[in-house]
Amino acid sequence: MGIDDLIAAEAAASEADKDAELKPGSTLTRGHGRSKTLQVRLNEDEMQALAQLADRRGVPASTLARELLMTQIAAGESTPQAMIARLRADLEALASTVA
Repeated sequence: MGIDDLIAAEAAASEADKDAELKPGSTLTRGHGRSKTLQVRLNEDEMQALAQLADRRGVPASTLARELLMTQIAAGESTPQAMIARLRADLEALASTVA
């Protein structure tokens, strides 16, 4: 059996039993509207700082990076809601570094 046949067989098996329990070590990704990927290069120190902050907040590094990026984008908006969101994010970031 070639790799294409193996992939087709696995795909068919997974579709046939959609309610099967996940195997140990499997991860489940929830559907969301995000479909674009941004690749960012960090040096070792930057990545380590991001990972440590993410660990302290209890979120994956990619989630933290997205939150930080979206906070900066929101900072460019002048609506009261955007300002409140930015202040909340800034306070959470400050609290996580102090705690």
